[in-house]
Amino acid sequence: MTATTTPHRPPPGPRGPLAWHTARYWVAPRSTLRRWRRRHGDVVAARVAPMGHTLFLFDPDDIRTLVRAGQDEFLAGAANARLGGPSSEHSLLVVDGPQHAEHRALLTPVFHGRAVRGQEERIAAIAAREVERWPDDRVFPVLGSCRTVALEVILRVVLGFDEDDHAIGPAMTTLTASESVWEMAVGGLPGLRRAGTRRREAALTRAQELLSDRISAHQRDPRLHERQDALALLLCARDRDGAPLPDRAVSDQLLTLLVAGYETSAAALAWTLERLARDPEVHRRATLAADGDDRAWLTALVRESLRVRTVVPDLSRMAVRDTQLAGFRVPAGTIVTPCLDSVHESPAVFSDPQRMCPERFRERGSTTDWFAFGGGIRRCLGAAFAETELRVSLQEILRRRTVTAAGRRGERRVRRHITAEPARAARIRAHRRGPV
Repeated sequence: MTATTTPHRPPPGPRGPLAWHTARYWVAPRSTLRRWRRRHGDVVAARVAPMGHTLFLFDPDDIRTLVRAGQDEFLAGAANARLGGPSSEHSLLVVDGPQHAEHRALLTPVFHGRAVRGQEERIAAIAAREVERWPDDRVFPVLGSCRTVALEVILRVVLGFDEDDHAIGPAMTTLTASESVWEMAVGGLPGLRRAGTRRREAALTRAQELLSDRISAHQRDPRLHERQDALALLLCARDRDGAPLPDRAVSDQLLTLLVAGYETSAAALAWTLERLARDPEVHRRATLAADGDDRAWLTALVRESLRVRTVVPDLSRMAVRDTQLAGFRVPAGTIVTPCLDSVHESPAVFSDPQRMCPERFRERGSTTDWFAFGGGIRRCLGAAFAETELRVSLQEILRRRTVTAAGRRGERRVRRHITAEPARAARIRAHRRGPV
C-alpha cells in the first residue's frame, strides 16, 4: 500500500529530458518501470511521449480506486485519444460519458452470454481448420497462426463479413502493424511525428474504404434486420432523433472491434501455447480437460495465462480536474497509468506468481486483483467473448496437437502499441495426436 503522504505533495519520479524517458519506456517498458518503482515507490511520476505527464500506479488498492472513479474525475476515452493508435473520432475507445454508454449499449447484444454460446461451433471450426495447416514436428512461430484464427473469428463471427471477403484481412494486418515501438517512442516528440502519422493515416484510410464497401453490401441484404452480427446491429440502430448512424460512425465502431479484438486475442492464444509448451504437467492436465470437455478448467487456464502473461499490461485515464490519488496531488490533464502486470506478478497478491497454476482460478473464481480485461465501466466489452474464443480455440488445438518448446528459455515480452507479445512470435513444435 502507498505510504502516507501529503496530498499537496507532487509524486516522486525520475528526472531528465522527455526524449530520454520516452525512449527508455517504449523500448524496455517492463525493466524501466521496475527500476522506477524500486527507486521511487508504488506511485511514480514521469514525462513520457505521447502521453505527457504520466502517473504510474503499482498498488492494487490504488488501481481499484482509479478504475472505480467517476467520469467527473478521470476519463478513459480522452487518455486513449492522447495515446493515439488506429482509431478515430467515433470509436468506443476514445469517447466518454453518455456517448460511450450509448455506443457500448448498441454492441452489448453481440457479446451477451447466449449470443456467445451460440457461436462456439463456428469458432471451433475456424480454429480446427487452421491447426490442420500446422507443420508436424517442426519448429514454427505460432503467433502468425493465432492471428489468422483471431482475425477470422472477429471478421466472420463478430462482424458478419462474408467468407469470400479477403481484402480486409491484409488491410487490418497493415493497420495494426502501423504503430511500431519506435513510432510510439518518437510519435509525441516535436518534429518527429510526421512520418509515423502519414503511415498510420494511410493504413487507416485504406481500412475505412474497405469497411465502407462492406457497410454498403450489408445495407443491401434483404435479411438485414434478422442478422445478429455487430455490423447489422449498428446499421439497424437509431439515434435519439430516430435517424440511422452515419456510415463513418458505423465504420469507426467496426474498426474499434477489429483493433481491440484481433491483436489481443492472437497474443493471448500464442502466449498460452508458449507457456503450455514449457510446462508439461499443466499441458497434460489441459489435454485431459480438452478431451473431457472440462470447460471450467479450460476457462481457468485462460485466466491464469492472462495473469502470467498479461497481454494488455496497462491502461490509461486522464485527470479531468485537479484532484488527489494515492495520497498525491494530480493536476488536470495528467495521464494515470495502472501497471496491471505488476499486480499479476506480485507475490503479495498471487502466491508463487511465476508458476502456471490454473487451479487458483478454480478455487478463487473471479478476483478483484485480476485486471486482464481492465475494470469499472470501461471493462472490456468483449471480455466474455474473448474468454470463450480462447477456451474453444485451445480445446480444438489440444485435441489435435501436443506442443513442446523450441528452446530452453521462455520468450521475453515485447511491446506492440498496447499489447505485450512473444519476442520470437511464440516458437513451438507441434506433434499430431491423430484423428479426433
